[in-house]
Amino acid sequence: MWNDSTILVALCSQKAARSAPTKGAIMSFAIITDSTSDISPTRAQELGIYVIPLHVIIEGEDLLDQVQITAQEYVARMAGSEQLPHTSQPSAGEFKALFDRVLADGHDSAIFISLCSEWSACYANASLTAETHELDVRCIDSRTGSGAEGLLVEYALAMREDGRSLDETEAQIRAALPDAHLLLIPRTLENLVKNGRAPKLAGQLTQMLNIRLAVSPEWKSGEIKAIKKGRGAKRIVANTMADCLAFLTEHPGSSVRVLTTGAAEEQDLVNQALAGQNYVDAGTGPIGCTIATHVGVDAIAISYCPRYQPAN
Repeated sequence: MWNDSTILVALCSQKAARSAPTKGAIMSFAIITDSTSDISPTRAQELGIYVIPLHVIIEGEDLLDQVQITAQEYVARMAGSEQLPHTSQPSAGEFKALFDRVLADGHDSAIFISLCSEWSACYANASLTAETHELDVRCIDSRTGSGAEGLLVEYALAMREDGRSLDETEAQIRAALPDAHLLLIPRTLENLVKNGRAPKLAGQLTQMLNIRLAVSPEWKSGEIKAIKKGRGAKRIVANTMADCLAFLTEHPGSSVRVLTTGAAEEQDLVNQALAGQNYVDAGTGPIGCTIATHVGVDAIAISYCPRYQPAN
């Protein structure tokens, strides 16, 4: 059983060692996100951000996303399991323990960028805890997840590094939310249907008609909606990437991140579509355990968002 203290050691011991303030030093605001941002633990340490893990429950075992099991290990285990795994948000107690640690590290304020509140109580638990905590935490509902949430986190980090204030960063991140896009192409809709994220009829029809759907969260409602369809990997990727390429034409120099739970063919096709485009490669990697639970094996997530532009 992992208690709050154990979680804090796993999440924050290396961060604390690097960021312990000298006497009288003034610390900038902290940046916190949850594990559905799909920022790997190694990357989080490099960036100097805090990540609170969600729980994934597979074959009766409760594991902390990317703390007790890696994304690659989880996908392999999920592929071989007859039981559908499910997920759970961090408790209010886990948030309190993390906020306590951030305060102990010398920060008096923080921005928390959360998974879409319609998908999880993660945002609600963080907001509830922040109301009575000494740490000044600005909780932001990203209205998305996976790489798009991660790009918003890195946007906030760029603002902090540019010397922007907590208030300025909060305001600009909120303004950027509608432009943080997440396009998901699952192999099938099975996991989304079973986890209540897609209608059963849609899953049945895609199987019957042998078509694939691309889905994306609707910004205002948080509902995951089908946006494109196509037979085979080439067609569904081409149809889906049309939206991304149009965005890059309108917002040149934007960040693009591509994450997968396999889907090597689809990733190659996405790379081909991006060739010659004016964008910043924000990296590739695995979809984290929580999001993988819902999109299944051999899925791809294409995320894009404008980059922060310093005033000078």
